[in-house]
Amino acid sequence: MEEEALPCRIQRKALEMIVQDCSIVEVLDAILREVESSIDGLYCSVVALDEDGVHVHPLSAPSLPVGYSSALEGTCIGRDQGSCGAAMAIEQAVIVSDIATDPLWRPFHDLALSFGLHACWSVPIRMTGKPILGSFAMYYDRVAHPDVRSWRLIMGTMSLVALCLERERHRRQLQQSHHLLEVKVEARTEELTQALRSLRNTQEELLNREKMAALGMLVAGVAHELNTPIGNAILSTSFLCEGQKKLFSALQDGSLGRNQLDSALADANAALILVQRNLEKAADLIGHFKQMAVDQSSERRRQFLLHEVIADNLVTFRASVRGIDLHFEVDVAPDLLLDGYPGALGQVLTNLLVNARLHAFAGRDHGCIGLRAWASGDDVHFVCSDDGCGIEPGHLSRIFEPYFTTRPEAGGSGLGMAIVYNLIVHILGGRIEVRSQLDQGSEFVMVFPRVAPLHLP
Repeated sequence: MEEEALPCRIQRKALEMIVQDCSIVEVLDAILREVESSIDGLYCSVVALDEDGVHVHPLSAPSLPVGYSSALEGTCIGRDQGSCGAAMAIEQAVIVSDIATDPLWRPFHDLALSFGLHACWSVPIRMTGKPILGSFAMYYDRVAHPDVRSWRLIMGTMSLVALCLERERHRRQLQQSHHLLEVKVEARTEELTQALRSLRNTQEELLNREKMAALGMLVAGVAHELNTPIGNAILSTSFLCEGQKKLFSALQDGSLGRNQLDSALADANAALILVQRNLEKAADLIGHFKQMAVDQSSERRRQFLLHEVIADNLVTFRASVRGIDLHFEVDVAPDLLLDGYPGALGQVLTNLLVNARLHAFAGRDHGCIGLRAWASGDDVHFVCSDDGCGIEPGHLSRIFEPYFTTRPEAGGSGLGMAIVYNLIVHILGGRIEVRSQLDQGSEFVMVFPRVAPLHLP
């Protein structure tokens, strides 16, 4: 009865350790010790097979001498490479009752005997229909022939060991995928940063905030928006200069009369008022652009009013939008003070607005974007919504994936929403989710602390 309960006890203990997130070595050591405790003179080991399918890596051998396990590190599998190497090579169980006389052990004969190991039974580890993961070996300190009890114990534990190895392989693959993704994002971010630096001669502070394909459109919009007030100011000063020449000429030849003087002064006053108004408008625009560019280029931490960051970004975004009448509904308390990174928050807002322009209002000539924010305890709730076309249900789960875009032909890089996610989660220390229904618009809901994490990741 005890023997029949042993596999169940081992399985229960292993699953408990897995739930507790113990390491693969800790779980396997516990499994093997339970098996060893049932048979005198037994030493168990689990050897993992590398993904190259050739080299082996001792993973768990709680009772075997450390020197023996270390000597097997990096060895190759093969029909003459001991019980474990042969079992993995031929994908079948290999039973060696006497290591001293069996030719399979010729390369490791002296090593095994020097540590008092005289028999080894090995079974390849694999999940059904999948490649070999490694081998499960039972060593004896004496010459030992197979018996039903020992064999039943091996097979009863095998599936659990296979599950542990498969889980560990998936964990490593996931780590590699995450690392590769981080490398790709970092590489693309560096490429975008280099592109911004090449344009600093004209509008360095503004260009530093752009890290996506909308950069060209934004710069062109800013230039157009500034061109109007500056052009009006130039025309007014030209008119003023021409009037001054006429007035000076009339004064020189003595033909200057009262009416001409009054008219000239009135024209000059009107021109100066026009110059002042247009230069004030240009200065106001430049002020918005400058504050936003400084924040995003320096990534400096400071206290700021949320509604001011939103206002600065909306001025710039409006300057970049052409061909559509966008209406903005902003509901943000003017005294909502935050302590963190206004540049990161501005980049989030710009990416969301550009994403709405590119996707939500594609093919439309008008639309409405809502921006709402309020404090709740130590957190800020920030909602960006639109009344656009909505998002396909199948795309909702992928919206924050890097390089995922539904409109590559329109210049979408697939990085905009991934950058939004990373900034909200890793820089601002919050979370973000998207809600959408077709033809009923979309809503991005962000929650982050009023005081951002002290250190950038």
